[in-house]
Amino acid sequence: MARFKKGILYIALYVLVIATISFPFTGAMVARMRDDLLKGQYTLVQTQPLELMMLELKLSFIIGVIAALPILFFFGYRYLIKARLGGRFRVSKIKMILVGAIALALFMLGCAYSYYLMLPLVFQYLLQSATDVGVANHWRVSEFINFAMLTTFVFGMVFELPLVMTVLARSGIVPVEVFKKYRRHMYVIIFIVAALVTSPDVLTQIMVGVPLVIFYEISLLSMRFTVPRRSPQS
Repeated sequence: MARFKKGILYIALYVLVIATISFPFTGAMVARMRDDLLKGQYTLVQTQPLELMMLELKLSFIIGVIAALPILFFFGYRYLIKARLGGRFRVSKIKMILVGAIALALFMLGCAYSYYLMLPLVFQYLLQSATDVGVANHWRVSEFINFAMLTTFVFGMVFELPLVMTVLARSGIVPVEVFKKYRRHMYVIIFIVAALVTSPDVLTQIMVGVPLVIFYEISLLSMRFTVPRRSPQS
């Protein structure tokens, strides 16, 4: 327990140091996101004196947490090695590294899809639809950044679906037949989740739900080649 508390303290200090170092650069990050997603055509506003500063502070701590993730994964790997997951299946170092690399690649791909493809289209649609009815666009900087970051994170997690399903099937926790049998039920759950994790507008919910459905089908296809078939007696 003492070693665990000491490890938590070191990670917290690490996050604090990284957050302090990155804080002076968060203003440039906000400006870059504004230019990339709004194409520099609209001006963001703050409605409170400390709104922008608190947003930059939040961004710096997010950077610190992201920088600490490899350390957290390392401690998680050590725990899995000791626990052996109840003897259900073995966890080798090579498999952990491979799964971690694939998870990181899928997450970055999802974030890139959201940031460079989906979000610019969504913002352009929202801005144009408001302009067409004579409504001026004055967005709070905190709400704009929070929406962009949350959507990007959600899509990063969405792209993890094939890996999660494959791991569950290969480990025997959820058989492949279950994913196939409850396919239609999963579609309903997917769109409910899309409605919960996104803004109330239907466009964003569709742009989250449809890729999830597509990735679900891709996952079923990939499991044909990555998950070994079990004999009827097993």
